Amino acid sequence: MKLTVYTDYTLRVLMYLSLRHESGALTTIDEIAAAYDISRSHLMKIVHQMGAAGLLETVRGRSGGVRLARDPAAISIGMVVRIAEGDFALVECFEAGKEDCCAIAPACNLTRGLRRALDAFMLELDRMTLRDAVAAPSVAASLLGIDGDQRRIIPLVRSPASGVKRSPE
Repeated sequence: MKLTVYTDYTLRVLMYLSLRHESGALTTIDEIAAAYDISRSHLMKIVHQMGAAGLLETVRGRSGGVRLARDPAAISIGMVVRIAEGDFALVECFEAGKEDCCAIAPACNLTRGLRRALDAFMLELDRMTLRDAVAAPSVAASLLGIDGDQRRIIPLVRSPASGVKRSPE
């Protein structure tokens, strides 16, 4: 099974906002777009959908932005994936009204196996929260440029010829 790019971006947006949750600060769509190098228009759709689902609080206006409406520990990844994906028809016979589309449907057990596999997949995602999704919050914040108070320190190395210079990265 492969999740859509839309769901991937949705999870990234929510992870970004989870890193800012403690401060309560609003984040702009432009900040998130720049951090991930993602199209602003994609993010606007995501923010709208997640806001309508009650996961995000959006504030309009000049000093507006977006933030999580709930604690990251209260948002399961499974819930987010269900909202973002919408359709989990792994095969045609999973679609409503097409249960009998296959000639061997009455004798097929594959559908049952695929359903159990999908249920196990979603159960695992239900066990993981948005807080769990970010293993090292301070590192993630630094990588995304969120760590306003913490600056990346580049050690200096003394060069015998010219004095002090930056170390190679």
